[in-house]
Amino acid sequence: RINAERGLGFDDFDLDFYTDLFKEKLGRNPTDVECFDMGQSNSEHSRHWYFSGKMIIDGVEKPHTLFQMVKATLPKGIPNNSIIAFHDNSSSIRGYECQVLVPSSVSTAGKMEVV
Repeated sequence: RINAERGLGFDDFDLDFYTDLFKEKLGRNPTDVECFDMGQSNSEHSRHWYFSGKMIIDGVEKPHTLFQMVKATLPKGIPNNSIIAFHDNSSSIRGYECQVLVPSSVSTAGKMEVV
């Protein structure tokens, strides 16, 4: 029920797996925190193993994983604005000097200024 109500994104395999885990092995209901943690851990964004798996299309195994193909767009040794890419679930790019909008006072309401 919490899956549909809270949009956790569990598929049928996930629901069967976690139901068995908590009901049969742990003998208790999961807490809300555990449900949300499992939902986040199983989101497609976090399933790096999925993107590193073999790709078989029409019975033919492809030479590169999806993750390898994405990473190949930023080859090492070629200058670009990527500082960190595909490292520990994060990326960072080099920015440029630009003007920013800041409050004229941080203690009271007031106008904004460009600096």
